[in-house]
Amino acid sequence: MATEAAQRPTRRWSLNEDSHEQLYYQLYNLLFQEIVNGSYKVGDLIPSETELVRDLGVSRATIRKAMELLVSNGLIERRRGRGSVVVSDRPSSALRRVTSYLKRTVSDDAAAQKRVISAEIVPADSECAAALGVREGTPLYRLERVRCAGDTPYYSEVIHLTESHVPHAMERDFSKESLRSYYSNILHVSWSRANQRVCAQAADERIAKLLRIKPGEPVLKITRISFDGDDIPREYMISVYRSDFYFLEMSLES
Repeated sequence: MATEAAQRPTRRWSLNEDSHEQLYYQLYNLLFQEIVNGSYKVGDLIPSETELVRDLGVSRATIRKAMELLVSNGLIERRRGRGSVVVSDRPSSALRRVTSYLKRTVSDDAAAQKRVISAEIVPADSECAAALGVREGTPLYRLERVRCAGDTPYYSEVIHLTESHVPHAMERDFSKESLRSYYSNILHVSWSRANQRVCAQAADERIAKLLRIKPGEPVLKITRISFDGDDIPREYMISVYRSDFYFLEMSLES
């Protein structure tokens, strides 16, 4: 059973709006340290969205992005009617930290804008079948979106999910709803690990059109397979980022 933490430290926390690190990631790191250091123990509830909005003066969108990172690292679960519960004090990733940064300063609300290009059911090709551990031809839910900073697109993503794992996905609006929230709050999926590959490439004509850049301009391509708590591959995602907007910083444990 989830229990209230003995102390709420949110009033002594602060976020630096002048930092190059996005606010949601600053909040994620604060909560990460409180969990790993034992301020919040397994079974404790961490502060609610309402408390964090009140004490830190940030948007709910910022808080939800931080919570999604904690969920994806296997540290918390978001339980309907209870709140966010600490389920582990050890991050599931071998990386201590992977930080993504926008090179250009945008507001959280602007950065959160997503435009759905397409959502459809498609048969698995050989690449998707291998990634998701299914047979070729298996029905997959395919979602393509573009993320925008204001009116400027800065990355595109194509996500494939096994259709049987995501009931009613076609009925949902993922231009407004977070996929991670859908997984955790609706499907009650917890995440154990992800395999990720990063490479630089030249934008083809389609990507250039989506991101409003010239064909041949450099972009950052990230391919990721995410696994649930039973080590089943749940999500195969390919993201392409504009190089003038985005970079990654990684901290590795020895």
